[in-house]
Amino acid sequence: MEEFESCGYIEHGMVLDHCNVIRHCNNFNPRYGGRPVIYENYKGEKINWEEFFEIKRNLRKLFREKDCPRPCRDCVGIAHKKWDDEDYINYLLLTPWVACNSNCIYCDAPRNQDVINNTKKYKVLPLIKDMIRNKVLRQDATIDFAGGEPTIYPEFEALLHEFIKHNFSKIIIHTNAIKKSPSVIKGLKKGSVRVLVSIDAGTKEIHRRIKQVDSYDIVWKNLKEYAKNQPENADFVKAKYIIVPGINDSEEEIYLWIKKCKEIQIKSVVLNLDFNWIMKNVDKDLIPVYNLMKYTQAQAKQLGINCELYGQIFQVKCEVEHSREENIAGF
Repeated sequence: MEEFESCGYIEHGMVLDHCNVIRHCNNFNPRYGGRPVIYENYKGEKINWEEFFEIKRNLRKLFREKDCPRPCRDCVGIAHKKWDDEDYINYLLLTPWVACNSNCIYCDAPRNQDVINNTKKYKVLPLIKDMIRNKVLRQDATIDFAGGEPTIYPEFEALLHEFIKHNFSKIIIHTNAIKKSPSVIKGLKKGSVRVLVSIDAGTKEIHRRIKQVDSYDIVWKNLKEYAKNQPENADFVKAKYIIVPGINDSEEEIYLWIKKCKEIQIKSVVLNLDFNWIMKNVDKDLIPVYNLMKYTQAQAKQLGINCELYGQIFQVKCEVEHSREENIAGF
């Protein structure tokens, strides 16, 4: 194994994205774009895995030669450590659908007509079966369902069943928890599934403004049931708060959210920041957002809850602290 700067997603990641694109990663890079592409216009056809990994090897080679690809420059996902030279996927993000049962103001996918028009549906299950059959997907891989809303996707139950059947034990479901999934509960009980529920509010009024649907009560009810069905002493069900400046960026709202999480025995919460806001404000003063992040961490700690930083809020941390580090948040 050789030691150098690279990225876990470039080395061994795969993202089935909106608009029929397959990417190496899903890390947004405000200044240079990020999210480099493997295939465009993918519609479910069988993949030539030798060709696929040759594309990844060429990008990995640039890192080995200390020639960081432009989309990846200054990305917080870059880490200096020992990397192997093998061809496999140990992180798979499934987000090729845009349909959702909420209308979050920070998410463009369900209402962006260009994204909707350019996202052609295809069968994902045959691809997954092929990856498993050809041992492209490592047994210890993280399988990440996002969206749109994954629980309303027609293949969701079949896909989840396929992963559980083949003993994948790190399956993450990003969900708004408006729809409760019996399969998710089964996976939680088995210890194969983790759940991350984006609530983004501590009050019904703010939740409605963010989600643009009346789902506050049912979401907390379903989140509580998910938490109740995880293995004893496990930390497999987490609640997320995406800061949307100007709407839910108050200490009071965040405190009420954390307090509610404590009441239903959530052990870990996750903090993020509206992607659209950071893209438009990357060169502005980030200190107010940073201070709100520190407040959230302090309040969570006071209530005995772990607080993790995701995506754009982690970028803010690195920007303000002038650091570059690997984000270890997640399951």
